Amino acid sequence: MKRITTVVLAGGQSKRMGKDKAFLEWNGKSFLQHILEQVDIFSSQIIISGNKEKDLYLKEAKHIKNKPIVVKDIDPYSGPLNGIVSCYEFIKNETVFIATCDTPVIKEDVVYFFLENIGDFQGIVPTINGKFQPLNTIYKKEAIKNAKVLYKKGVKSLFRWIKDINVKYINESQLKIYDPELLMFKSINTPSDYLEFLKDV
Repeated sequence: MKRITTVVLAGGQSKRMGKDKAFLEWNGKSFLQHILEQVDIFSSQIIISGNKEKDLYLKEAKHIKNKPIVVKDIDPYSGPLNGIVSCYEFIKNETVFIATCDTPVIKEDVVYFFLENIGDFQGIVPTINGKFQPLNTIYKKEAIKNAKVLYKKGVKSLFRWIKDINVKYINESQLKIYDPELLMFKSINTPSDYLEFLKDV
């Protein structure tokens, strides 16, 4: 088993939701707590990228074996690539799983499938309904170094970044073997998304 660093992106403004998605409740736990518990299974290091007080995040990690560190974004509320780049200096492992608080369901078997398929590629990018899914997937640390270079040039787009690195695209039929409802890639961005999620899961 490869040593994996997980970066949890928890620093968004959640404008469409109206409240911080990291702390939305599901089955008596916050989204962030669910994510931390799931990534703790396969991670040897966990980093939370956030813009609030450190203790707010750490209280969600009481039962986590690999105690997270919290890193504040270089440019708060400037998008997910900013959060990823902000964590670069703290990443100890060569393989990095990037999780987002938009989707509280992480499937361990999907992550292992990604690990089996990354090979010499710099990242794995699922495609669902023809759309790239650049989060809740794995990258090599060298790809995040590339993101840092792009970010310094003013590039803030995740999609521009993945176009600049050597990625392997995975289609939804392959993902459905391990995640039949593709819950790992179902973003929860609005109150109606949240209500639908609570109803369906």
